[in-house]
Amino acid sequence: MALKIATWNMGHWQYVRKAQASWDYLERVISPEIALVQEAVPPPDRLDSESVLWREIGGTRKWGSGILVNGFQLHEVQFENSCLGSVIAGEVLLSDETLLTVISLYGLIDKWGYAITTLHRILSDLTPLLARKKGKLRVVIGGDFNASLQCDEQYGGQSHRIFFERLQDFGLVDCLAVFHQGRVQTLRHPKSEVPWQNDYIFASEEVAKRLVSCDVVDDPYVYELSDHNPVVAVIDL
Repeated sequence: MALKIATWNMGHWQYVRKAQASWDYLERVISPEIALVQEAVPPPDRLDSESVLWREIGGTRKWGSGILVNGFQLHEVQFENSCLGSVIAGEVLLSDETLLTVISLYGLIDKWGYAITTLHRILSDLTPLLARKKGKLRVVIGGDFNASLQCDEQYGGQSHRIFFERLQDFGLVDCLAVFHQGRVQTLRHPKSEVPWQNDYIFASEEVAKRLVSCDVVDDPYVYELSDHNPVVAVIDL
């Protein structure tokens, strides 16, 4: 069974007038079985659906992170979450009656201007879930991490490298890196000429060895909908 998983920062707060077009593009053009979204607000008719998990960050951020599935059962996975709206986890019951844990993760920038602080908190919160079944858990984590080794290169330090090493320590594989050498641009920042890669899909080894492809959707129409490109992985489960 080929399973298409997409992650996308939909940029709701900047592109609110394009929100419906963005959802149409996600569901009709990309058409994934599982979508992991950030900076997003699902359409009103989807919010109460059993195929959607979504949490608002709150405060001045009337948007958040979510998981949407097409054709599968979805249940939320509870954990001690200190970053509500930035991360949400769910279990998807696949057609072969096995479970796939999926996590939508957003590196929220804190009041001091750092996303890496949020990211390390999130990984600490997820540790009981990811470490308890290390080597056995079938998991996919996708999102706009607001993190990149490019940050360490540009500004010094090693905090971003340490974050990615923590992901690897859980046995997670960078799916884009399996098919692409070097970094692949996923963010078009208007104030920077650096080809930033902020968006990723990571998978546990059991899932990653079944990867068919993982690519960035580089469609000019996407540029009108968000400043981020979707990332799409296809897994033969």
